[in-house]
Amino acid sequence: MTTAQLSSEHEIQSAYSGTRTASAYVAERFCSELNRVLHERQVAAVNRVMTDTRPAHALEIAPGPGRVTRDVRPAGQLTCLEFNEGMIEEGRRACRNGAEFVQGNAFELPFEPGTFDFAYTFRFIRHFHNDDRSRLYAQIASVLKPGGTLVFDAVNERQSKPLRDATPESYPVYDVLYREAELRSELTAAGFTGIRLESVQKRYRWQYLSETLIGPRSSVLNRLIVRGLEALPARDGLEWIVTCRRA
Repeated sequence: MTTAQLSSEHEIQSAYSGTRTASAYVAERFCSELNRVLHERQVAAVNRVMTDTRPAHALEIAPGPGRVTRDVRPAGQLTCLEFNEGMIEEGRRACRNGAEFVQGNAFELPFEPGTFDFAYTFRFIRHFHNDDRSRLYAQIASVLKPGGTLVFDAVNERQSKPLRDATPESYPVYDVLYREAELRSELTAAGFTGIRLESVQKRYRWQYLSETLIGPRSSVLNRLIVRGLEALPARDGLEWIVTCRRA
């Protein structure tokens, strides 16, 4: 019997609570070469927007312990809204780039309309079902200025579903799995335009095989293989980094 995945607002908030979860989050979840590649691509996407658009005020939603935040180069003011106190404490310790951490609920953003030029979030929107995602999109759109940029991540159904079907116990937290057309349609309906998808972990099966078989014996060789495979041209990946604008 498959255990129901965590997916409600309360369940997701509770799943990431506590000081132990906060302090161990990066070390436990982003220690592999494959996930370091993912992290670097996400940071690069955020920094690219910072460089290209020079937002005076940016918002990071659900930064956790500042995994992405600590490597971001803000062009102006950066506000990080996080629900869990343990994550906020860890984020403040880890980040030295002037980011301001505040406690709050992403489903009820405590900001005036049109406050931000840029918003980004990773490993958050994807954890919710359609109605809750719609609530989040509406909240984000309300605090973004017209034309403001949103960056987040989404999971590719074609690449991910076979892996999840094979070992469902490895995925206790829900992720919505998208086909490209469905993702674009959802964002358009939510009032976003200029949608661009950047594939990440582009040859996951081979990259994961390298992590499993070669990584324990040679971190250097594994690094070369994982990054070499990522550098090859490919339309598809396990995930997308999504960039879009509020209409």
